[in-house]
Amino acid sequence: MPVSRVEVNAFEKIRMTNTDTHTPPARTAPRRTKGEQTRERILEVALDLFARKGYNAATMRDIAAEAGCSLGLAYRYFASKEEMVLALYERLTVQLEEEVAALPPGPLAERWMQAERADLARLAPHREALAALFGAGLAVDAPTQVLGPTTSGLRDRVRAVLARVLEGATDAPRGQALADLTTLLYAAHLSLVLFWLQDRTPGQKATHELIAFGGEMLGRLRPALRLPLVSRQVARLAQIMTPLFGVMQGDPEGASAPSAG
Repeated sequence: MPVSRVEVNAFEKIRMTNTDTHTPPARTAPRRTKGEQTRERILEVALDLFARKGYNAATMRDIAAEAGCSLGLAYRYFASKEEMVLALYERLTVQLEEEVAALPPGPLAERWMQAERADLARLAPHREALAALFGAGLAVDAPTQVLGPTTSGLRDRVRAVLARVLEGATDAPRGQALADLTTLLYAAHLSLVLFWLQDRTPGQKATHELIAFGGEMLGRLRPALRLPLVSRQVARLAQIMTPLFGVMQGDPEGASAPSAG
């Protein structure tokens, strides 16, 4: 389904949609220490260098020189470029948690589209850096691998965030249906980010259309989950994807629960 001009512009305007003149002023963020400011500056410089030179070509010496600090100081805050990438993953995870916590109640499909649009709008300033990290994020056995053991804790947190997208919906599924759909939405989330990184259409129009299509399909799937045949197929697909996108062994969310639409 083609997206409207309003839907395409939603990506750029997403931060304005929740503006309320009656909302009390936000709390002042805690003042960062000099060390925290230095660490943040080094990380920002590194991300800029990754975008301009490529992840593999940029060296710790290059990063230190551009950040205006000694190589020893750069190593004091980050033992390697991999640690910088993991620090970026951590930052993005925290921001995603905050975004989803601010979502208003509503239909599941609408909440999912709002969450994905807000996420991509937030990632936009880092798009070139993330594209440069594409290989590092997929390299087997690399500490920066998105689906590797080093990032398992962050994956659990992102999955929990997507579960909250479902739980806060006015038509939220229950029981095993909730866990199964969370697994599928996590797979969809990562796939959407990878698609967006490679999307060269003007304004990433194809990504906007994909989100709109996904929301339409999710809206149709939600009531269909009440049908045993549909819920069984969704459960089967989630089981297939669980080794990569499901809960870790021992996670209480993975405990058996009766399926309920």
